[in-house]
Amino acid sequence: MTEAEGTYLSPRRALRSSFNEQGSRFIADLAPVCSMQRAKEFIEKIRAEFPDATHHTYAYRIGVGSALVEQASDDREPAGTAGAPILQYLQGHQISDAVLVATRYFGGTKLGIGGLTRAYRNCARIACEAGHLDLKEPLVKYTLQFKYEELGAVTRLVESLGGRFLDVVYGDAVGLTLELPLRSSSSFQERYKAVCRGGGKLELY
Repeated sequence: MTEAEGTYLSPRRALRSSFNEQGSRFIADLAPVCSMQRAKEFIEKIRAEFPDATHHTYAYRIGVGSALVEQASDDREPAGTAGAPILQYLQGHQISDAVLVATRYFGGTKLGIGGLTRAYRNCARIACEAGHLDLKEPLVKYTLQFKYEELGAVTRLVESLGGRFLDVVYGDAVGLTLELPLRSSSSFQERYKAVCRGGGKLELY
């Protein structure tokens, strides 16, 4: 399964890897994140932990498809030699909802453009290979309102498409909040209208 099919890989937990390259020490920190704010907080946490490091380069990707947000920084390394290789690795392996910070302590030997690019790509590789990556798929949330006699049919429909209920309210009608895999969204909308004979209400949450 691939990102194009609506799935992606994401780290289960934060982890750290390190290696040396011609005297320079590289520390790779990979973590799961769900927003730009969380990604920035993690980057600042690593900066604070290693305040004397020469560089803190990074890349992050959040979401997929039209909701995808991604960013990279070379942090004063030559343009395109640090953040870009990290981001390209994440892109190429369909990794999202993730941030990777590559901290470098300069060891006195310049690595050159090619050497830097390889070193930072290696940061991404060793961090991602060392950590457990879970297969995920994007979810979409809906709020529904329908008649009581339709509750059984709606419940069976949601469960058949891999959805789950988040909240239920009983009033003049039944109100449901639920989430479904994005891949099931179009099918759900069509079948929900049929179950409710066009009378049920449906809105994105």
